Amino acid sequence: MMLSTFSRIFRAALLLVFLAGCANGEEAVISESLRNAAIEAQRNLNYAVAASHFRKLRNRQPKDLGVLLGLARNLRYMGAANEAVRVLEEVRHTFDGLAVFHVEWGKAKLAGGKSEEAVEHFKTALEKDPGNWEIHSAMGIAYDLMLSFDEARKAYRKALELSKDNPAILNNMAISAAQAGDVDAAIVMLKRAATIARHSPQLRQNLALFYGIKGDFHEAEALSRMDLDEEAVRNNLAFYSRFQLKR
Repeated sequence: MMLSTFSRIFRAALLLVFLAGCANGEEAVISESLRNAAIEAQRNLNYAVAASHFRKLRNRQPKDLGVLLGLARNLRYMGAANEAVRVLEEVRHTFDGLAVFHVEWGKAKLAGGKSEEAVEHFKTALEKDPGNWEIHSAMGIAYDLMLSFDEARKAYRKALELSKDNPAILNNMAISAAQAGDVDAAIVMLKRAATIARHSPQLRQNLALFYGIKGDFHEAEALSRMDLDEEAVRNNLAFYSRFQLKR
């Protein structure tokens, strides 16, 4: 009798464990499917869809840092920077010790027009991860938006020390130099970046812009034709000519 009772209890307990395992397995499949869908949507520039998937994931996995950052990043990409900041601030006590958390928080602040606050987050991130070139580069962008071009240049140079000849850093550094009024230096940097990343239309068209600002329409047109149709080339050249009229 006792053995029979024990057997029934054991089988019931085993069934509960089995059912829990099935539920957990189903949950894992759903979560993995949502994660893949979110990543694919972000890759296809469907940021609102990606954010929606990450939000559903976060309801299922509230302690998953990757999910949190994915949600904040796609909110930022879709123009909802303030919402991204709010999402991050809600869990600041949980992830405050992590550099990657402060980097995303800083980027959200930057996208929301709060450059000085962004710098503070990047500084905190650098205390935890000083060898991360992306943080130094992000710091440079923040300083550029504050019109602190000397500080921006220092940040970009540090980023280049950590990641030599990185096209993304060179691009940001060139834009900074152009903002500071040194278009010639900007062209030198972008030519270097475009040589390294030969398949980047963005770098070529940034370079075309700077040639246009300088008044070298021959180079600007040649670069424009590498990636743009005839109408876009004409529109760009007309845009570049405005800089000459303002001189």
